Amino acid sequence: MWPSYELSPSNIHWDKNTPQGRFLKLLVNKIGQVPDVWYCDTMDMPHLHHLKKYFSGTLIIYCWWDPARDLLVQHLDDMDLHVILITSDVEYAGVHAKQTVIPWQYQYGFHMDLIQPSRPAKFTTGNRFLCMMRNHKSERIQFLQHLWSNGLLDNHISYLGQVNTEDNGREARTIDSILRPQYFIDSEFTQCLEPKFEQWCAQNLPLVLPNDNTQNEERNTDFYTVGNIDWYDQTDYSVVLETYWAKTQFLTEKSFKPIIAQHPFINMGNNTAQLLARLGFDIFEDLVDYTATSTLDRIDQFQSVTFDIDPRRLANNLINMHELRQSAIEEQHHLVVRLEDSLAN
Repeated sequence: MWPSYELSPSNIHWDKNTPQGRFLKLLVNKIGQVPDVWYCDTMDMPHLHHLKKYFSGTLIIYCWWDPARDLLVQHLDDMDLHVILITSDVEYAGVHAKQTVIPWQYQYGFHMDLIQPSRPAKFTTGNRFLCMMRNHKSERIQFLQHLWSNGLLDNHISYLGQVNTEDNGREARTIDSILRPQYFIDSEFTQCLEPKFEQWCAQNLPLVLPNDNTQNEERNTDFYTVGNIDWYDQTDYSVVLETYWAKTQFLTEKSFKPIIAQHPFINMGNNTAQLLARLGFDIFEDLVDYTATSTLDRIDQFQSVTFDIDPRRLANNLINMHELRQSAIEEQHHLVVRLEDSLAN
């Protein structure tokens, strides 16, 4: 009844050259096409209503696009399912007798496969920065206000996706919906905007990057390229407004784009710079202060930086990206073994 979620070639991930597709093939090759074992990721998981009504057995959720919140544990008592979560943060996934959590550490390396290779950006040492923040969230519009109020908008090129369309995966946003205070469950932060800034936004948004050819890409956020390499050539470093997870740390394609483009960067997620450092990346701590602990402090303390560095540090980050990809491949094989043990027990 639900072949697109079966542990078999009928699964929607089978023919995709993605981490989810790779992992599915490893599983099927190792343990076979097991009845009543289902497979999905967090982006295409069946609706909770369907899980409760139609599914039984074991559901494997490979959490690659985002970490697993404790959402499922609130509903497992009403399901005829055991869930196996493969995720980056065991504690964030919650605890339930019908849930097994298997941690991963290196799966971020598969961004190397999804993001197309790029030539290195031109290395310059000024204070003009690139900041791509197409999908509106409270901390991002708050950051834009910080740039505006401190006279920093002349030193950056940025893109705010007010021109999002339904054709590429995001609904169009009116200026009122962008500026209206919103609470996001991941960031747990609501913007506080000044009236004069709101007026400026109404008159000036969107700030559009020149020659943006990514508008028609799947889901609009352009997961699969660094963007236009000319944007990096025209700037001296990137400011990465990583998806902000208040209760965990997680990296998306945003963090890896400047690494692949060999562009210096400041990463402004929730300890995402520190996570990059633990994975072996140079986060330029000799130039960037990462001590701020709250969202607002992180925004308020931002100031322009001159990256007068040895360009070989950027090349070394790209080398580390290749090594992280290899670690991701090896880790998937270990995860399959863990999964096989979980299914046997």
